[in-house]
Amino acid sequence: MEQQQIDILDDDILYTEDVVQACSERYKDYFLHIFVRRGSVSFRLNDQLYRATANYGIILIEGKPIEVVHVAVNTKAFVLLISSRYLMQHMPKINYNIKGLTYYHNNPLMAMSREEMAQCSRDVDDIIRRWHQHTHLYFTETLMRAVDNFTYDLFDIYARCNGEQTAKGGQETIVTQQFIALLEKNVQHQRRVDYYAEQLFVTPKYLSRVCQQATGHNASYWINRFALARISEVLTTTDQSLTDISNTFEFPSLSHFTRFVKTHTSMTPTEFRYKRN
Repeated sequence: MEQQQIDILDDDILYTEDVVQACSERYKDYFLHIFVRRGSVSFRLNDQLYRATANYGIILIEGKPIEVVHVAVNTKAFVLLISSRYLMQHMPKINYNIKGLTYYHNNPLMAMSREEMAQCSRDVDDIIRRWHQHTHLYFTETLMRAVDNFTYDLFDIYARCNGEQTAKGGQETIVTQQFIALLEKNVQHQRRVDYYAEQLFVTPKYLSRVCQQATGHNASYWINRFALARISEVLTTTDQSLTDISNTFEFPSLSHFTRFVKTHTSMTPTEFRYKRN
């Protein structure tokens, strides 16, 4: 199959119709959303072989190694790649629904109706259209809104297609979801794995292991992700001083707070606030 170009939209948002290229090692830090219009795509994930045919979506979590085995000659597909960094920084209220993440970690296929496929196609077209409107006064905001709409529609389809299946799960999924529920309530004041392990009556090592098994990420990753999402919201929706925010989140000092934000966003809190506003 002829290799097609990867269109770089917002550095963290990429679009292509080349499934093989999108699944390469180069894009391992992206969430892949592959939509098969016709034909078929066969791939191997976690030593298991999958085959997606027309009107199937493939959701691949960042960091998951995938081997594309075969793409049928008549295949027509489109792919939207969104970086984990973008999701952490720009979509704190979505936070890639944990039930969906635990499901897609081991179940990457999603059967869709023609109408649902068409909706996803419209959403992706809107993202591309917004990207080309560079002179729009609110370019960044409208692009982010288009990505938000795509994600919400995907969640809606996912919930209707897989809601009952994701309610079930092994011990790893149950513990991970309990952990996430605790995070949502306490992350502003507690960012230690041992605290959450104690609340769940498990060891820190066990908690990190089951999180890794259920989502592909350990407990520390989720603590940092939820903390950053909450900090991002405060930075961009309030005029609180950095010192007040640091104190609210109980960092030992302003320098510790600044280091945390810069480690996870490559920006200081001031730079992050300015860029988002």
